[in-house]
Amino acid sequence: GLSFNTFAQESDSTGMPGDNFDLQGALNLFKQSKNLEDFERKLNTESNKVNNLDLDGNNQIDYIRVIDKKDGDNHAILLQIPVSKQENQDVAAIVIEKSNASEAQLQIIGNEVLYGEEKIMEPFNEREVKSTGPAADYAAPPAVIFVNVWGWPCVQYIYDPFYDPWFSPYYWDYYPSWWYPWRP
Repeated sequence: GLSFNTFAQESDSTGMPGDNFDLQGALNLFKQSKNLEDFERKLNTESNKVNNLDLDGNNQIDYIRVIDKKDGDNHAILLQIPVSKQENQDVAAIVIEKSNASEAQLQIIGNEVLYGEEKIMEPFNEREVKSTGPAADYAAPPAVIFVNVWGWPCVQYIYDPFYDPWFSPYYWDYYPSWWYPWRP
C-alpha cells in the first residue's frame, strides 16, 4: 500500500505550531484533488481534519491559500496563511519534479518556523523482499520504492500544456463564501 516516509524526528507532539497541520493528510488530499483549487478547498474543510492552525491567535482556524510557483518543469506549491494585511506565513510546500514525459516525484516540506526543523515527507511503496539461500530464515527489511506521481489527477492538471499556474484569489480578511473558520 501507499505510505509516506518522514525524514524528521518522529514524535506525536513537538509543542510547535506544526503539530496543528497534518503534512501526511495534506499529501493524501493532494492525491485526491482534481486541481489546485479543489485541493485548496479540501485543505480548508474542517471534516478533512488536516488544518487546525491558528497562527494569528484569534481563536479561529486560519484559511490556507494555495499558490503554484512554476519554474520550467518544476512546481513549488505553497500552502500559505495570510496572518495579517502585510504578512503571510508559509506552512509547507509541495515540490514536484518532472523527470521525463511520464514520470514525476514529489515531496512535501513543512516550514521550519512551524515545525522546529524542516520536515520532509515523500510518498513511497513498501515491497517485501524474499530471500533465498542460507539467510532465508532472516526477515529482510522491506524495500522502499518511490512513487511515480505522474498519474495523480492534480499532477496531470498542472502539467497540461495550457495550464496557467494557480494563485489563490484569497487574502487576509477576504475568503470564499463557503468557508467558515472553526475553533482550534
